[in-house]
Amino acid sequence: DQPRSRGLGDVYKRQVLVIFASCENESTSEDSTLEENEIRFEDEILVSDGQEDKELTFTENSEAMINEGAVSISMANTTNGGGVLETYTVIDADRAPFSSQQPTANFWWSETPDVSDYFDASTYYAAADGDNLVFTEYQNGTASIVGTTISGTCVVEVNVWLKDKKTWAEWSALGGEHKKEGTAGDASDEEDMNFYIIDSANSVITASGDCPQEGTFGLEQRPDPNDPNTPNFGAHVGPGGANYDSNVGEYGLSTWGWLTDPNTGERLWLIDFNFRLEVAPEECNDCTGKITDLTLNYDWYCSKRVKVYQRYENTCYATKIFDGYVHPGEDFTFSGSNANGTIGKYAYIYINHCYYTKIKTNCHEAIGPGYEKGIFTVVSGNSSQGGELCEYTPPVVKCYRHWYCFFNLNYCYYNY
Repeated sequence: DQPRSRGLGDVYKRQVLVIFASCENESTSEDSTLEENEIRFEDEILVSDGQEDKELTFTENSEAMINEGAVSISMANTTNGGGVLETYTVIDADRAPFSSQQPTANFWWSETPDVSDYFDASTYYAAADGDNLVFTEYQNGTASIVGTTISGTCVVEVNVWLKDKKTWAEWSALGGEHKKEGTAGDASDEEDMNFYIIDSANSVITASGDCPQEGTFGLEQRPDPNDPNTPNFGAHVGPGGANYDSNVGEYGLSTWGWLTDPNTGERLWLIDFNFRLEVAPEECNDCTGKITDLTLNYDWYCSKRVKVYQRYENTCYATKIFDGYVHPGEDFTFSGSNANGTIGKYAYIYINHCYYTKIKTNCHEAIGPGYEKGIFTVVSGNSSQGGELCEYTPPVVKCYRHWYCFFNLNYCYYNY
């Protein structure tokens, strides 16, 4: 049951059967004959593309990522998934009931340890020229706040990650609390909320300009969730989640933190995020970062067992991210298993335990719906920094199915 490659001799013997056939200026009946001939040859040439990664190492753990056998088709494999659940545009909160004393904002950075500057307008940061922060929730229970917020000439680059998503029942069972304050917050219901904590290992804030201090800082959850003597509020997301906002019941987020020295971990300043959330328009983007999930269509006329692997955390060790019997015309989905939800450089596809081909998933090549690799076509997907993938524009060909044209489109050959 261990993945393997067919020998090159097998590949060459099968490729000898590929006869060049004209694919231009054919009548309808002749086209049908060509298609029938191509299908007949295809059964002999469903073999490796010859580009197997010799460094990819299989261990007993490579097969243990998901259960053996059939898995659900046309559904995301959320066992290891980091695919995007939803993307939101951050809307600055209007700071009700203190709107007359505090400006509309999404971020607060106190410059005094006793919070005596709570009503100082310069400590509040907001979107500039419509350049809003973006909040994204992922299938693996993480979320991110990414973008730029400013106050005067101080520009703050936000790259904050949240982890350990929990319902109120799960959160409260661990001693978690719900911080209700402000107009919307006082009217909110903890049962409607999901709760996260700030992932201090992966969160950074970078400040430049006339700020309390320039540089890059770490970020910790406040109050300390590990200190039994302090409340444990976490980051709450849900209706009324933007505590200090007049839009009661509108979806939002609030959380509290410390900016820390990235070298010593010393807590330097109090900060918090408080903003409303609107579901972002469904817009596609070119692949940016790395692929987090792909849905592929299987274009073959008989069922095969398909396995997909990636390199575990970009090491040489293979880890399985899909395993299932796929039927003609069916779609199947897999998601990255890296800690950040990505697949890495390649998704390696095996058919009936033999290496077949690989798809580059590090965004160094264009990819999107319509992209073909052998008998697989991308239906949809997401990248870690670009979100939903835009349509891929394939080259113009006149040959049938997976055959490609050359010699001024006069001949067809089977290729990847």
